[in-house]
Amino acid sequence: MRMSSRKRQSARARTGNSTGHRNRPALKVVSPALPPMLRRDGAVKQIRELIERLSPENGERLPSERKLAEQFGLSRGTVREALQFLAALDLVEIRHGGGCFVRAPSDGGLRTRWRNWVSEHRGEVLESLEVRLGCEMFAVRLAARRAGPADLAQLVETLKGMKVAGETGDVATFLQSNLAFHAGVLRASGNTILQELVGALGKDLIAERAAILDISGRAARSLAEHTAIYRAIQSGNAQAGAAAMYAHLESVRRDLLRHLLDDSDAAQAKSHLTAITLNDLSGTLP
Repeated sequence: MRMSSRKRQSARARTGNSTGHRNRPALKVVSPALPPMLRRDGAVKQIRELIERLSPENGERLPSERKLAEQFGLSRGTVREALQFLAALDLVEIRHGGGCFVRAPSDGGLRTRWRNWVSEHRGEVLESLEVRLGCEMFAVRLAARRAGPADLAQLVETLKGMKVAGETGDVATFLQSNLAFHAGVLRASGNTILQELVGALGKDLIAERAAILDISGRAARSLAEHTAIYRAIQSGNAQAGAAAMYAHLESVRRDLLRHLLDDSDAAQAKSHLTAITLNDLSGTLP
Protein backbone atom coordinates (compact mmCIF):
# COMPACT_ATOMS: atom_id res chain seq x y z
CA MET A 1 0.00 0.00 0.00
CA ARG A 2 1.37 3.36 -0.99
CA MET A 3 1.74 6.02 1.68
CA SER A 4 -0.18 9.23 1.09
CA SER A 5 1.70 12.50 0.59
CA ARG A 6 0.54 13.83 3.98
CA LYS A 7 1.66 10.65 5.78
CA ARG A 8 5.08 10.81 4.09
CA GLN A 9 5.53 14.38 5.29
CA SER A 10 4.51 13.36 8.80
CA ALA A 11 7.02 10.50 8.84
CA ARG A 12 9.79 12.79 7.65
CA ALA A 13 8.99 15.30 10.38
CA ARG A 14 9.19 12.60 13.06
CA THR A 15 12.53 11.25 11.83
CA GLY A 16 14.05 14.70 11.33
CA ASN A 17 14.57 13.99 7.62
CA SER A 18 13.23 16.05 4.73
CA THR A 19 13.56 16.01 0.99
CA GLY A 20 15.84 19.05 0.93
CA HIS A 21 18.18 17.96 3.74
CA ARG A 22 18.90 14.26 3.17
CA ASN A 23 22.64 14.75 3.72
CA ARG A 24 22.28 16.67 6.98
CA PRO A 25 23.83 14.69 9.88
CA ALA A 26 21.55 13.68 12.73
CA LEU A 27 21.41 16.24 15.50
CA LYS A 28 23.11 15.31 18.78
CA VAL A 29 21.39 16.27 21.99
CA VAL A 30 24.01 18.07 24.08
CA SER A 31 23.76 20.68 26.81
CA PRO A 32 24.84 24.18 25.71
CA ALA A 33 26.30 25.17 29.08
CA LEU A 34 29.51 23.18 29.40
CA PRO A 35 31.11 23.44 25.93
CA PRO A 36 31.58 27.24 26.28
CA MET A 37 33.16 26.63 29.70
CA LEU A 38 35.51 24.05 28.19
CA ARG A 39 36.47 26.52 25.47
CA ARG A 40 37.11 29.15 28.15
CA ASP A 41 39.22 26.71 30.14
CA GLY A 42 41.29 25.98 27.04
CA ALA A 43 41.83 29.70 26.57
CA VAL A 44 42.83 30.07 30.24
CA LYS A 45 45.44 27.35 29.80
CA GLN A 46 46.87 28.95 26.68
CA ILE A 47 47.00 32.43 28.19
CA ARG A 48 48.67 31.08 31.35
CA GLU A 49 51.32 29.43 29.18
CA LEU A 50 51.81 32.77 27.45
CA ILE A 51 52.13 34.54 30.80
CA GLU A 52 54.85 32.09 31.87
CA ARG A 53 56.90 33.26 28.89
CA LEU A 54 56.50 36.93 29.83
CA SER A 55 58.02 39.00 32.64
CA PRO A 56 55.45 39.54 35.39
CA GLU A 57 57.95 41.63 37.37
CA ASN A 58 57.62 44.27 34.68
CA GLY A 59 53.82 44.08 34.48
CA GLU A 60 54.00 43.24 30.80
CA ARG A 61 50.98 43.95 28.65
CA LEU A 62 49.23 41.03 27.00
CA PRO A 63 48.18 41.12 23.35
CA SER A 64 44.71 42.51 22.67
CA GLU A 65 41.61 40.31 22.86
CA ARG A 66 41.43 40.32 19.09
CA LYS A 67 45.02 39.17 18.66
CA LEU A 68 44.68 36.50 21.34
CA ALA A 69 41.49 35.25 19.68
CA GLU A 70 43.26 35.04 16.32
CA GLN A 71 46.31 33.38 17.86
CA PHE A 72 44.31 30.69 19.67
CA GLY A 73 41.54 30.28 17.09
CA LEU A 74 38.82 31.29 19.56
CA SER A 75 36.10 33.92 19.71
CA ARG A 76 36.80 37.24 21.41
CA GLY A 77 34.03 36.46 23.88
CA THR A 78 35.77 33.26 24.98
CA VAL A 79 39.10 35.09 25.35
CA ARG A 80 37.36 37.84 27.35
CA GLU A 81 35.88 35.27 29.75
CA ALA A 82 39.29 33.64 30.17
CA LEU A 83 40.91 36.98 30.99
CA GLN A 84 38.16 37.75 33.51
CA PHE A 85 38.77 34.38 35.17
CA LEU A 86 42.50 35.08 35.39
CA ALA A 87 41.80 38.57 36.73
CA ALA A 88 39.62 37.06 39.47
CA LEU A 89 42.59 34.87 40.39
CA ASP A 90 44.74 38.03 40.50
CA LEU A 91 47.02 36.71 37.78
CA VAL A 92 46.29 39.61 35.42
CA GLU A 93 44.97 43.14 35.74
CA ILE A 94 42.36 44.44 33.31
CA ARG A 95 42.61 48.19 32.83
CA HIS A 96 39.47 49.39 31.09
CA GLY A 97 40.52 51.18 27.97
CA GLY A 98 44.16 50.33 28.60
CA GLY A 99 44.42 46.61 27.99
CA CYS A 100 45.31 43.60 30.12
CA PHE A 101 48.57 43.33 32.08
CA VAL A 102 50.33 40.51 33.89
CA ARG A 103 50.17 41.14 37.62
CA ALA A 104 53.55 41.77 39.20
CA PRO A 105 54.06 39.54 42.27
CA SER A 106 53.43 41.32 45.57
CA ASP A 107 55.14 40.76 48.90
CA GLY A 108 54.02 37.30 50.02
CA GLY A 109 52.84 36.33 46.55
CA LEU A 110 49.62 35.23 44.94
CA ARG A 111 48.48 32.90 47.70
CA THR A 112 48.64 35.70 50.25
CA ARG A 113 46.46 37.88 48.01
CA TRP A 114 43.87 35.09 47.81
CA ARG A 115 43.81 34.70 51.58
CA ASN A 116 43.63 38.44 52.15
CA TRP A 117 40.65 38.63 49.82
CA VAL A 118 38.82 35.98 51.86
CA SER A 119 39.53 37.84 55.12
CA GLU A 120 38.30 41.11 53.68
CA HIS A 121 35.08 39.50 52.38
CA ARG A 122 34.34 37.16 55.31
CA GLY A 123 30.62 37.93 55.50
CA GLU A 124 30.03 37.61 51.77
CA VAL A 125 31.95 34.32 51.60
CA LEU A 126 30.04 32.69 54.47
CA GLU A 127 26.66 33.90 53.23
CA SER A 128 27.40 32.59 49.75
CA LEU A 129 28.06 29.15 51.22
CA GLU A 130 24.64 29.22 52.84
CA VAL A 131 23.02 30.04 49.49
CA ARG A 132 25.03 27.35 47.73
CA LEU A 133 24.08 24.82 50.37
CA GLY A 134 20.39 25.29 49.69
CA CYS A 135 20.60 25.66 45.91
CA GLU A 136 23.15 22.98 45.12
CA MET A 137 21.63 20.34 47.38
CA PHE A 138 18.38 20.82 45.52
CA ALA A 139 20.21 20.84 42.17
CA VAL A 140 21.91 17.53 42.86
CA ARG A 141 18.57 15.96 43.79
CA LEU A 142 17.17 17.08 40.45
CA ALA A 143 20.31 15.91 38.64
CA ALA A 144 19.98 12.43 40.16
CA ARG A 145 16.54 12.23 38.54
CA ARG A 146 17.30 13.93 35.23
CA ALA A 147 20.97 13.46 34.28
CA GLY A 148 21.54 11.80 30.92
CA PRO A 149 24.58 9.95 29.53
CA ALA A 150 26.14 13.16 28.16
CA ASP A 151 25.81 14.87 31.55
CA LEU A 152 27.45 11.94 33.33
CA ALA A 153 30.26 11.74 30.77
CA GLN A 154 31.07 15.42 31.22
CA LEU A 155 31.11 15.07 35.01
CA VAL A 156 33.59 12.21 34.66
CA GLU A 157 35.85 14.41 32.54
CA THR A 158 35.86 17.12 35.20
CA LEU A 159 36.78 14.55 37.86
CA LYS A 160 39.68 13.41 35.69
CA GLY A 161 40.80 17.03 35.38
CA MET A 162 40.69 17.47 39.16
CA LYS A 163 42.72 14.31 39.68
CA VAL A 164 45.50 15.38 37.32
CA ALA A 165 45.61 18.94 38.67
CA GLY A 166 45.66 17.67 42.25
CA GLU A 167 48.62 15.42 41.51
CA THR A 168 50.59 18.31 40.01
CA GLY A 169 49.53 20.91 42.59
CA ASP A 170 48.02 23.18 39.93
CA VAL A 171 45.42 25.14 41.92
CA ALA A 172 44.14 27.19 38.98
CA THR A 173 43.53 24.12 36.79
CA PHE A 174 41.95 22.23 39.70
CA LEU A 175 39.66 25.21 40.24
CA GLN A 176 38.62 25.22 36.59
CA SER A 177 37.64 21.54 36.80
CA ASN A 178 35.92 22.17 40.14
CA LEU A 179 33.80 24.95 38.65
CA ALA A 180 33.05 22.80 35.59
CA PHE A 181 31.82 19.97 37.84
CA HIS A 182 29.42 22.22 39.74
CA ALA A 183 28.23 23.76 36.47
CA GLY A 184 27.67 20.24 35.16
CA VAL A 185 25.52 19.32 38.15
CA LEU A 186 23.47 22.48 37.69
CA ARG A 187 23.07 21.79 34.00
CA ALA A 188 22.03 18.19 34.68
CA SER A 189 19.35 19.49 37.05
CA GLY A 190 17.52 20.80 34.00
CA ASN A 191 16.67 24.03 35.83
CA THR A 192 18.01 27.07 34.01
CA ILE A 193 17.16 29.46 36.85
CA LEU A 194 19.35 27.47 39.24
CA GLN A 195 22.14 27.53 36.67
CA GLU A 196 21.98 31.30 36.31
CA LEU A 197 21.62 32.00 40.02
CA VAL A 198 24.46 29.84 41.29
CA GLY A 199 26.59 30.52 38.21
CA ALA A 200 26.46 34.26 38.81
CA LEU A 201 27.35 33.71 42.47
CA GLY A 202 30.39 31.62 41.61
CA LYS A 203 31.88 34.23 39.29
CA ASP A 204 32.30 36.64 42.19
CA LEU A 205 34.03 34.16 44.51
CA ILE A 206 36.84 32.69 42.44
CA ALA A 207 39.58 34.01 44.75
CA GLU A 208 37.82 32.41 47.72
CA ARG A 209 37.68 29.01 46.02
CA ALA A 210 41.33 29.28 44.99
CA ALA A 211 42.36 30.10 48.57
CA ILE A 212 40.42 27.11 49.91
CA LEU A 213 41.86 24.72 47.32
CA ASP A 214 45.34 25.96 48.24
CA ILE A 215 44.94 24.60 51.80
CA SER A 216 47.13 21.56 52.40
CA GLY A 217 45.18 18.36 51.71
CA ARG A 218 42.10 20.22 50.47
CA ALA A 219 42.40 19.11 46.84
CA ALA A 220 42.40 15.42 47.79
CA ARG A 221 39.39 15.88 50.06
CA SER A 222 37.60 17.86 47.37
CA LEU A 223 38.17 15.16 44.75
CA ALA A 224 36.79 12.48 47.08
CA GLU A 225 33.75 14.61 47.90
CA HIS A 226 32.99 15.37 44.26
CA THR A 227 33.38 11.70 43.39
CA ALA A 228 30.75 10.83 46.02
CA ILE A 229 28.39 13.40 44.51
CA TYR A 230 28.92 11.95 41.05
CA ARG A 231 28.28 8.37 42.19
CA ALA A 232 24.99 9.40 43.78
CA ILE A 233 23.88 11.13 40.57
CA GLN A 234 24.99 8.17 38.47
CA SER A 235 22.98 5.76 40.62
CA GLY A 236 19.93 8.02 40.58
CA ASN A 237 19.92 8.34 44.37
CA ALA A 238 18.62 11.85 45.06
CA GLN A 239 18.87 11.64 48.85
CA ALA A 240 22.45 10.32 48.74
CA GLY A 241 23.30 13.13 46.31
CA ALA A 242 21.92 15.77 48.66
CA ALA A 243 23.82 14.24 51.57
CA ALA A 244 27.05 14.16 49.56
CA MET A 245 26.67 17.78 48.49
CA TYR A 246 25.94 18.78 52.07
CA ALA A 247 29.04 16.91 53.30
CA HIS A 248 31.15 18.64 50.64
CA LEU A 249 30.01 22.19 51.39
CA GLU A 250 30.21 21.64 55.15
CA SER A 251 33.78 20.41 54.66
CA VAL A 252 34.54 23.57 52.68
CA ARG A 253 33.00 25.71 55.44
CA ARG A 254 35.10 24.04 58.15
CA ASP A 255 38.34 24.40 56.21
CA LEU A 256 37.49 28.00 55.41
CA LEU A 257 36.90 28.91 59.06
CA ARG A 258 39.77 26.89 60.48
CA HIS A 259 42.53 27.65 57.99
CA LEU A 260 41.65 30.98 56.37
CA LEU A 261 39.61 32.85 58.98
CA ASP A 262 41.33 31.48 62.13
CA ASP A 263 38.01 30.66 63.74
CA SER A 264 38.37 27.10 65.06
CA ASP A 265 35.40 27.40 67.41
CA ALA A 266 33.03 28.22 64.54
CA ALA A 267 34.61 25.48 62.43
CA GLN A 268 33.85 22.85 65.07
CA ALA A 269 30.23 23.93 65.44
CA LYS A 270 27.74 22.59 62.90
CA SER A 271 26.23 25.01 60.45
CA HIS A 272 22.94 26.44 61.67
CA LEU A 273 21.45 25.22 58.39
CA THR A 274 21.98 21.58 59.35
CA ALA A 275 18.48 21.13 60.75
CA ILE A 276 16.71 22.57 57.71
CA THR A 277 18.69 21.15 54.82
CA LEU A 278 18.67 17.35 54.73
CA ASN A 279 15.29 17.16 56.46
CA ASP A 280 13.55 19.71 54.28
CA LEU A 281 15.00 18.34 51.04
CA SER A 282 14.22 14.70 51.81
CA GLY A 283 10.65 14.95 50.53
CA THR A 284 9.43 13.73 47.18
CA LEU A 285 10.30 15.91 44.24
CA PRO A 286 7.57 16.90 41.82
